[in-house]
Amino acid sequence: MDLVLLIARLLLTAVFLVAGLAKLADRTGSRRALVEFGIPSALATPLGVLLPIAELAVAAALIPAATAQWGALGALGLLLVFISGIGINLARGRRPDCHCFGQLHSAPIGWPTLTRNLALGAVAGIVFWQAGEARPMIFATAPIAFDGVALVVGVIALGLVLIQGWFLFQLLGQNGRMLIRMQALEAGLGSPELAATASSASAAAPGAGLPVGMQAPPFSLAALDGGVVTLDMLREAGKPLVLIFSDAGCASCMQIMPEIGRWQ
Repeated sequence: MDLVLLIARLLLTAVFLVAGLAKLADRTGSRRALVEFGIPSALATPLGVLLPIAELAVAAALIPAATAQWGALGALGLLLVFISGIGINLARGRRPDCHCFGQLHSAPIGWPTLTRNLALGAVAGIVFWQAGEARPMIFATAPIAFDGVALVVGVIALGLVLIQGWFLFQLLGQNGRMLIRMQALEAGLGSPELAATASSASAAAPGAGLPVGMQAPPFSLAALDGGVVTLDMLREAGKPLVLIFSDAGCASCMQIMPEIGRWQ
């Protein structure tokens, strides 16, 4: 049983260590994921830092036998929070990105996500239950076993650092390529030939939208409070104005609304 308990602790340690490091490396994505899960924007920023720190603290507490029970309790608490958030969103028909492991792995939540967290919660519950009844374990009584486990944890940590470094290298390279392509596109948009092509294409396809550079036509629309909003009213403040067209029945449009709120 001691060996099974040790493997369970190492499994939870690896999961929370990877999750914490990945979230810290992508704090912007973590904050956005919290907002998509329904956390207010004012709380998403501090929670985007506190959550990965809590995950790393749980991983650190799971390693020594003296604190393994507390680490398992912390892991169980975090997993229960994750399970609740996933379950509530699935019940509402929403599937925001999990962002469980930062940019290493981010996908819309689903029943597999809920099942995975339930399984990890069960492992954490077993560790919490057994750690309190187990004898002082091999960490305290067998230096050889302690050195072996420390070596395993060190190898895992080194592997994670190498993976993170490789990931950051790839990310920086991708960002560099995107910047080069954006500069090329901006240079192309400024050419007379491209502008003439865009104008002729817009004229040929009137349903495709207004030509680039044309002034927005005046409009009058019903406001949410029952009044009327016109373009002139929006421009009275004399500030730059961005018009975003969306549909209340569009799920993708609703997901981008928190980001638009941050732009404001």
